[in-house]
Amino acid sequence: MDRNRFAEPLPEDRPYRLVHDTRGVPEALDRLKDDGFGGIVTNADWHNGADNLGQVPGQYLGEEEDFRRLDRVIGECAARDLGVWLYDEKGYPSASADGLTMLGHPEYEARGFTELAGGGEGTVFRRPDLFEKIIFACRADGSPVSFDADHAEGADRIYAVRPVFEGSHAQKCGWGPRHYPNLLDRRAVGAFIRCTYDRYYEKTERFGDFAAVFTDEPSLMAGYVNCGVPMPCAFLPWADDLPEVFRRMHGREFVLDLPVLFSREERFEEGKLRYWQTVAAMMNDAFFGQIADWCACHGIAFSGHCLLEESLSMHVPLYGNLIRQLKTLRYPGVDMLTGDPEAYKRSPIDYAMACRYAGGAARMTGKTERVMVEICPLPQTRGMKDFTFAEERGTMDLIFRAGINHINSYLTPERLNGEFPHYAAIFGRSAYMLRGARWNGRIGMYYPIETAQGFYYPDNVGVNSGAALPEAIRGEEAVMRELNLAAAEAGLDYTVVDADWIVEAACEKGVLKANGLAIEALLMPAVRWIAPAVRDRLARFEKEGGLILWVGCVPEGMTDCAAVDVNGAVGSLKERIRYGLTLRAERPESLFVSPYEKEGRRMWYLINSSPEENRVELGPELSCEIWHTFTGEVNRDRAFTMPPYTSVFVTED
Repeated sequence: MDRNRFAEPLPEDRPYRLVHDTRGVPEALDRLKDDGFGGIVTNADWHNGADNLGQVPGQYLGEEEDFRRLDRVIGECAARDLGVWLYDEKGYPSASADGLTMLGHPEYEARGFTELAGGGEGTVFRRPDLFEKIIFACRADGSPVSFDADHAEGADRIYAVRPVFEGSHAQKCGWGPRHYPNLLDRRAVGAFIRCTYDRYYEKTERFGDFAAVFTDEPSLMAGYVNCGVPMPCAFLPWADDLPEVFRRMHGREFVLDLPVLFSREERFEEGKLRYWQTVAAMMNDAFFGQIADWCACHGIAFSGHCLLEESLSMHVPLYGNLIRQLKTLRYPGVDMLTGDPEAYKRSPIDYAMACRYAGGAARMTGKTERVMVEICPLPQTRGMKDFTFAEERGTMDLIFRAGINHINSYLTPERLNGEFPHYAAIFGRSAYMLRGARWNGRIGMYYPIETAQGFYYPDNVGVNSGAALPEAIRGEEAVMRELNLAAAEAGLDYTVVDADWIVEAACEKGVLKANGLAIEALLMPAVRWIAPAVRDRLARFEKEGGLILWVGCVPEGMTDCAAVDVNGAVGSLKERIRYGLTLRAERPESLFVSPYEKEGRRMWYLINSSPEENRVELGPELSCEIWHTFTGEVNRDRAFTMPPYTSVFVTED
């Protein structure tokens, strides 16, 4: 490990600044470098308004001069040793290309279907103007009746399709309303690739200088967001080829499961599970997989973050399975809207879990080279008073602890009152230490997406405006949030793992291993259902000595297992897991420990998550160095005081 690089991090280690207006170069880049940034995330001109001369704006991605200017910016960055990422949208969410994707192709727009009540036997249902077509009609028992695109005879239930816009993130996002393509449709995503990715590749001479592309909050638009007014119907995502994909995946007809999809009964439905598994696979193929393939072919890494990552309940309607999508990114990423470490740790918004999902996706796939956070800390406390330097750095240490090691920043230097160069250096040091390191915490927390899929039902108001959620999903979120903090306060660390990783992992003497990740204890948070293949693998894991802790409940039918509460689970982990570092702390519950291996040496990431100083003393049995991220110093002083919200790395000789 390089002490000089730790003291003065390289540009590639430092935060990047999101810069959407490329005018004012090179002076702006000089200021950015002086502020401690190591690169930028940028794009061709958005043409948001008239210039100083009152001239009419040009067309987004349609002006040759925009790409020439972008090339000049890339060249100026190279001259200053600044890295460059490409931002793939005008505003957000990514995929519309400011309307270019669907230009001349209204059939590409996102679509959903809903369940409507019919009049039953002896009646004829006529399609309301709000809908495009009827896709199925049946009696109350699910038996089909005669129907076409516009009529249904004797139906108790009718399923009809409509474009999705009103009340969705397409209309209600902070950027502004914009109709949005269907991310289940390969043709629609292909159009986005052609008018955005191909355009940049063809028109930017220095395209090869882009290290990565940043895609921002693409989603299926299923489920209302920021919408407090009840909408006419609840809906689920639709594509015309969904029934055929469903048939291939599950060996049964989609219409057999239709009657349960809108059920609000608090019970697990395998029909719901099958539907959302199909949606997740289609989205991964159409959007994340298709763009990842393009990026791989064109020598650029695919990165970005998703919408409402904080809430497991929204992983279902917006992505089918969020972690499946994140695992497809070359550089998995997450958004962060707070700069308050206490909110990060304890808020029901689950900021901490959002980062855990991205970090887990990276660790499960071995893609830990660069794991991204977009920081956009919105003042949310103390009457809109901004977060302090101490709070911002305390939050970022917790984010990095979850597996993140790269910052794309909307946090401006002005907000840290002259401390941004120090902030940038701190996390350049942390990024350097964490990249190339292998996490070795040995505890996995299961991603219980199947339970959420099998219980989920849609509502006709926004998820953040009072939408109803199944108690099973609320229970999962609560248990995961409690486990996250309780494990940290006990000096333990974990990573999120999913069903696919468990099934694919080798099981060797009670340890699951795959892609550099090794797990010997599994937390199962409020899990109601697991696949037979996962049950089989867990049975072998446990038989060979692995530890499984069912927290809150056990899946139905597993009568040989007993549930424990959060405290019981953490107590069992403390008896089982040792990280090889003996220490004493003045505030032990605030000293969070994460174990790693780097360059053949054991390493521990210690975070003082307290707003108070924390006195720490290491045990005598370990010969080690202490790397202080706050100062850049490296020494062997085994007793040291950590200032509020700071971190150190302890490395074994």
